[in-house]
Amino acid sequence: MGILRTILALAVVLTHSNVYPMLGGAHAVQLFYVISGFLMSLVLNENSSYHNTIKFYLNRILRIYPVYLSVAILSTIWLLIYDSDFIRVYQSIPSSAECLLIVSNFFIFGQDWVMFSGIEHSNLVFSTDFSKSEVFLFQGLVIPQAWTLGVELSFYLIAPFVLRSLRKIIALLVLSILLRIILVINGIGLHDPWTYRFFPLELALFLSGALAHRYILPFWNDFLRSNDHPKIILLGMVYLIVFIFFYGYVAIPEIIKFSLLFISFLFFLPIAFIYQNESKFDKKIGELSYPIYVGHMLVIWILGALSKKLEILDLHLIAIANLFGAVCFSFVLYYFVAMSLESSRSRIRSL
Repeated sequence: MGILRTILALAVVLTHSNVYPMLGGAHAVQLFYVISGFLMSLVLNENSSYHNTIKFYLNRILRIYPVYLSVAILSTIWLLIYDSDFIRVYQSIPSSAECLLIVSNFFIFGQDWVMFSGIEHSNLVFSTDFSKSEVFLFQGLVIPQAWTLGVELSFYLIAPFVLRSLRKIIALLVLSILLRIILVINGIGLHDPWTYRFFPLELALFLSGALAHRYILPFWNDFLRSNDHPKIILLGMVYLIVFIFFYGYVAIPEIIKFSLLFISFLFFLPIAFIYQNESKFDKKIGELSYPIYVGHMLVIWILGALSKKLEILDLHLIAIANLFGAVCFSFVLYYFVAMSLESSRSRIRSL
């Protein structure tokens, strides 16, 4: 699972580098939601350390915020010095919008709702299309991709009250799917930001991951006890990785293609989890996925400015540099920020 998470994070880096050799950033984010549902169901139902809801929240806070805030501070410094559009946003919006951006930039909560907000006649309004705003509010986010963390935090907020009850999981899953169908029928659910930024719709992906933990993981555990499991685990991992890498080259309708990927991902995700438990390398690689995701836009901005100065125009060369830079930066974030708080997380779990 660690390798999968990191590959998905790198797919987002490539998308933001304007290179699309894999499944694309939007689908990668949605598969992250599935993984998140699987893991949150696992820790809430099988780890006695998280039977206390407060301990669960504190652990999530220590996992997410230190790395995020470290990158947010560095990104703010860069944007204030080198990005006039960022400064112009705050000079051009009403105080209500400025408050929304400042609070969401600091707390993460609400960043996804920035994508449903706009400026109309100099007022902050709800908008079904953020691109039609008088001022693009998303340009005021110091970590633009972190709106997905806002969605994730909404998942975490309700997780202790939902994932322990199968009835609640199924009820909310059905409601989420029905809401998506209704919005699609009305034409709203076919366009950004509704396609993958609206929390109530994406909740179905999170809950699907939780069901994969409850039902598909036990199936694989039973199956692997009586079969040559190393080969099966390897084949399952290879299948998912190959599908992700060559997704863009499969010439079938998008809805069918993503449905196949989604079903395959749900079915083989427990295999990736089992592999992670048997491989320290996989687990270590997985630790880099979150720092890569949070830190990569800052790397892209810096390397983009450097490539312009050096007159490097090859997109693929720049993309490779972005990948390398994002991985290197993630090592720094992991070892100097995340790891420094690991002992605190361990103490919370042991309380």
